[in-house]
Amino acid sequence: MSDTREKLSATSVGLHWVIGLTMIGMVIFGLVIADMPKGDAKGAYIGLHKSIGILVLVFASWRVVRRLRIGMLDAAGTPAPWEHTLASIIASFLLFATLALPLSGIVMTLAGARPVAVFGATVIPQLLTEKNELLGGIGHKTHEILGYLLLAAVSLHIAGALKHHVLDRDGTLKRMLGARIDPVKRA
Repeated sequence: MSDTREKLSATSVGLHWVIGLTMIGMVIFGLVIADMPKGDAKGAYIGLHKSIGILVLVFASWRVVRRLRIGMLDAAGTPAPWEHTLASIIASFLLFATLALPLSGIVMTLAGARPVAVFGATVIPQLLTEKNELLGGIGHKTHEILGYLLLAAVSLHIAGALKHHVLDRDGTLKRMLGARIDPVKRA
């Protein structure tokens, strides 16, 4: 099934919620890990964070390829031009961030002269024989800034969804939950 104004495919709904909730959790988890003292527990949590990040990258890549192939979602309602522009910018940024955050994590790992592993299984071998502090720093700062920007964008995304649900009553949130809706007719 393809996405329509009336109903989204189970794939679109599933990818949206799995990636969205996982990304929010991962940013929060990353902030908690950053505040932990160095030690075995922190190392284990970092390994878990990296493994989940790689899985997010796989699912986010699938989602981005689908969006490039079938296009962005049509609005269920009739947003004002500025609302449509803002929603498009936020949606595009969220798609970008779901790729860029895991990729910046991969850069940090490789710059630290370590392999990239998913639950202990190497998926990208160690490429450097010694640490590259500059590359690692760029990866770290990018990862950090994107994490905060993601939280801001998600906040705006949630605010927009609630506005659609409570004020506009156009079915946007219900459609994102998998329901069939009767979209507001375009003027």
